[in-house]
Amino acid sequence: MGKNLICLLILLLASNIFLNAQEYVVKEGSASFKAKTPLISYEGISNDVKGTIDFKAGTLTFSVPVKFIKTGNEKRDEHMYQLVEAEKYPNVVFKGKFISGFNFKRNGIQSVQAKGDFSLAGTTRQINIPINLELVSEGTIQLNTSWSLLITDYNLERPSFAFIKVKDKHFLRVDVLLKEK
Repeated sequence: MGKNLICLLILLLASNIFLNAQEYVVKEGSASFKAKTPLISYEGISNDVKGTIDFKAGTLTFSVPVKFIKTGNEKRDEHMYQLVEAEKYPNVVFKGKFISGFNFKRNGIQSVQAKGDFSLAGTTRQINIPINLELVSEGTIQLNTSWSLLITDYNLERPSFAFIKVKDKHFLRVDVLLKEK
Protein backbone atom coordinates (compact mmCIF):
# COMPACT_ATOMS: atom_id res chain seq x y z
CA MET A 1 0.00 0.00 0.00
CA GLY A 2 2.80 2.45 0.92
CA LYS A 3 4.64 1.73 -2.34
CA ASN A 4 1.49 2.46 -4.35
CA LEU A 5 1.07 5.80 -2.56
CA ILE A 6 4.70 6.75 -3.21
CA CYS A 7 4.35 5.81 -6.89
CA LEU A 8 1.16 7.85 -7.14
CA LEU A 9 2.83 10.89 -5.55
CA ILE A 10 5.81 10.60 -7.91
CA LEU A 11 3.45 10.31 -10.88
CA LEU A 12 1.46 13.38 -9.77
CA LEU A 13 4.63 15.39 -9.20
CA ALA A 14 6.04 14.37 -12.58
CA SER A 15 2.80 15.24 -14.38
CA ASN A 16 2.72 18.64 -12.64
CA ILE A 17 6.28 19.33 -13.80
CA PHE A 18 5.28 18.32 -17.33
CA LEU A 19 2.26 20.62 -17.27
CA ASN A 20 4.39 23.53 -16.06
CA ALA A 21 6.82 22.85 -18.90
CA GLN A 22 3.98 23.59 -21.30
CA GLU A 23 4.17 27.34 -20.57
CA TYR A 24 6.88 29.50 -22.12
CA VAL A 25 7.62 33.22 -21.91
CA VAL A 26 9.63 35.46 -24.26
CA LYS A 27 13.11 36.14 -22.88
CA GLU A 28 14.57 38.00 -25.86
CA GLY A 29 13.83 38.75 -29.46
CA SER A 30 12.59 41.27 -31.96
CA ALA A 31 9.57 42.27 -33.99
CA SER A 32 9.91 44.21 -37.20
CA PHE A 33 8.05 45.54 -40.20
CA LYS A 34 9.24 46.42 -43.66
CA ALA A 35 7.59 49.09 -45.80
CA LYS A 36 8.29 50.15 -49.36
CA THR A 37 7.83 53.18 -51.56
CA PRO A 38 8.54 53.21 -55.29
CA LEU A 39 12.00 54.62 -54.45
CA ILE A 40 13.09 53.21 -51.08
CA SER A 41 12.37 50.57 -48.46
CA TYR A 42 12.65 51.04 -44.72
CA GLU A 43 12.32 48.85 -41.66
CA GLY A 44 11.01 49.42 -38.17
CA ILE A 45 12.27 47.19 -35.39
CA SER A 46 11.66 46.69 -31.69
CA ASN A 47 13.63 44.53 -29.28
CA ASP A 48 10.89 44.87 -26.66
CA VAL A 49 8.64 41.89 -27.41
CA LYS A 50 6.47 40.46 -24.67
CA GLY A 51 4.77 37.13 -25.13
CA THR A 52 3.73 33.75 -23.85
CA ILE A 53 2.91 30.36 -25.26
CA ASP A 54 0.79 27.83 -23.38
CA PHE A 55 1.18 24.57 -25.29
CA LYS A 56 -1.34 22.75 -23.08
CA ALA A 57 -4.06 25.30 -23.87
CA GLY A 58 -2.75 25.79 -27.41
CA THR A 59 -2.59 29.58 -27.02
CA LEU A 60 -0.04 32.26 -27.77
CA THR A 61 0.11 36.01 -27.20
CA PHE A 62 2.63 38.58 -28.36
CA SER A 63 2.71 42.30 -27.72
CA VAL A 64 5.02 45.12 -28.85
CA PRO A 65 4.84 48.69 -27.50
CA VAL A 66 4.44 50.97 -30.53
CA LYS A 67 6.81 53.60 -29.15
CA PHE A 68 9.62 51.04 -28.94
CA ILE A 69 9.49 50.51 -32.72
CA LYS A 70 12.30 52.49 -34.34
CA THR A 71 13.01 53.07 -38.05
CA GLY A 72 16.29 54.94 -37.71
CA ASN A 73 14.60 58.25 -38.53
CA GLU A 74 13.06 60.19 -35.62
CA LYS A 75 10.76 62.24 -37.83
CA ARG A 76 9.43 59.09 -39.54
CA ASP A 77 9.01 57.44 -36.12
CA GLU A 78 6.96 60.38 -34.80
CA HIS A 79 4.79 60.34 -37.92
CA MET A 80 4.25 56.58 -37.47
CA TYR A 81 3.28 57.04 -33.80
CA GLN A 82 0.72 59.68 -34.82
CA LEU A 83 -0.61 57.54 -37.67
CA VAL A 84 -1.28 54.52 -35.43
CA GLU A 85 -2.43 56.72 -32.51
CA ALA A 86 0.21 55.29 -30.17
CA GLU A 87 -1.07 57.32 -27.21
CA LYS A 88 -4.52 55.76 -27.55
CA TYR A 89 -3.39 52.31 -28.78
CA PRO A 90 0.05 51.78 -27.22
CA ASN A 91 0.58 48.14 -28.27
CA VAL A 92 0.48 45.98 -31.36
CA VAL A 93 -0.93 42.62 -30.22
CA PHE A 94 -1.47 39.10 -31.55
CA LYS A 95 -3.62 36.69 -29.50
CA GLY A 96 -4.26 33.32 -31.01
CA LYS A 97 -4.50 29.57 -30.91
CA PHE A 98 -2.39 26.97 -32.61
CA ILE A 99 -4.17 25.22 -35.48
CA SER A 100 -1.51 22.51 -35.50
CA GLY A 101 0.59 21.24 -32.60
CA PHE A 102 4.24 21.18 -31.59
CA ASN A 103 5.95 17.85 -30.83
CA PHE A 104 8.47 18.23 -28.00
CA LYS A 105 10.03 14.86 -28.86
CA ARG A 106 10.87 15.79 -32.46
CA ASN A 107 14.17 17.45 -33.34
CA GLY A 108 14.56 20.32 -35.78
CA ILE A 109 12.32 23.11 -36.95
CA GLN A 110 8.60 22.38 -36.97
CA SER A 111 6.18 24.41 -39.05
CA VAL A 112 2.83 25.08 -37.38
CA GLN A 113 -0.08 27.44 -37.99
CA ALA A 114 -1.82 29.81 -35.62
CA LYS A 115 -5.11 31.63 -36.01
CA GLY A 116 -5.94 34.68 -33.96
CA ASP A 117 -6.66 38.34 -33.54
CA PHE A 118 -4.07 40.88 -34.67
CA SER A 119 -4.69 44.36 -33.28
CA LEU A 120 -3.10 47.48 -34.74
CA ALA A 121 -4.16 51.08 -34.16
CA GLY A 122 -7.50 50.13 -32.61
CA THR A 123 -8.54 47.73 -35.37
CA THR A 124 -8.55 43.97 -34.82
CA ARG A 125 -8.66 41.43 -37.61
CA GLN A 126 -8.51 37.66 -37.53
CA ILE A 127 -5.47 36.28 -39.35
CA ASN A 128 -3.63 32.99 -39.87
CA ILE A 129 0.14 33.04 -39.50
CA PRO A 130 2.78 30.42 -40.27
CA ILE A 131 5.17 29.77 -37.38
CA ASN A 132 8.47 27.92 -37.19
CA LEU A 133 9.24 26.48 -33.76
CA GLU A 134 12.39 24.70 -32.65
CA LEU A 135 13.30 23.18 -29.30
CA VAL A 136 16.88 24.50 -29.14
CA SER A 137 17.62 23.11 -25.67
CA GLU A 138 15.76 21.76 -22.68
CA GLY A 139 13.26 24.47 -21.72
CA THR A 140 14.15 26.82 -24.61
CA ILE A 141 12.19 27.31 -27.84
CA GLN A 142 13.01 29.52 -30.83
CA LEU A 143 10.01 31.02 -32.66
CA ASN A 144 10.08 32.71 -36.07
CA THR A 145 7.12 33.96 -38.04
CA SER A 146 6.53 36.35 -40.88
CA TRP A 147 3.45 37.49 -42.77
CA SER A 148 2.17 40.47 -44.70
CA LEU A 149 -0.77 42.79 -44.20
CA LEU A 150 -2.42 45.74 -45.89
CA ILE A 151 -2.32 48.76 -43.60
CA THR A 152 -5.59 50.01 -45.09
CA ASP A 153 -7.23 46.87 -43.65
CA TYR A 154 -6.48 48.44 -40.26
CA ASN A 155 -8.07 51.77 -41.20
CA LEU A 156 -4.67 53.40 -41.62
CA GLU A 157 -3.98 55.90 -44.35
CA ARG A 158 -0.92 55.15 -46.44
CA PRO A 159 1.71 57.69 -45.38
CA SER A 160 3.56 59.72 -47.97
CA PHE A 161 6.99 61.27 -48.08
CA ALA A 162 7.52 64.14 -50.54
CA PHE A 163 4.29 63.16 -52.36
CA ILE A 164 5.42 59.53 -52.71
CA LYS A 165 3.01 57.14 -50.99
CA VAL A 166 4.18 54.14 -49.00
CA LYS A 167 2.84 50.90 -50.46
CA ASP A 168 -0.19 49.42 -48.74
CA LYS A 169 1.43 46.01 -48.20
CA HIS A 170 3.77 45.77 -45.20
CA PHE A 171 5.80 42.75 -44.15
CA LEU A 172 5.96 41.74 -40.48
CA ARG A 173 8.38 39.43 -38.70
CA VAL A 174 8.77 38.14 -35.14
CA ASP A 175 11.89 36.29 -33.95
CA VAL A 176 11.96 35.36 -30.27
CA LEU A 177 13.55 32.98 -27.80
CA LEU A 178 11.13 31.59 -25.22
CA LYS A 179 12.07 29.99 -21.91
CA GLU A 180 10.09 27.58 -19.80
CA LYS A 181 8.01 29.47 -17.23
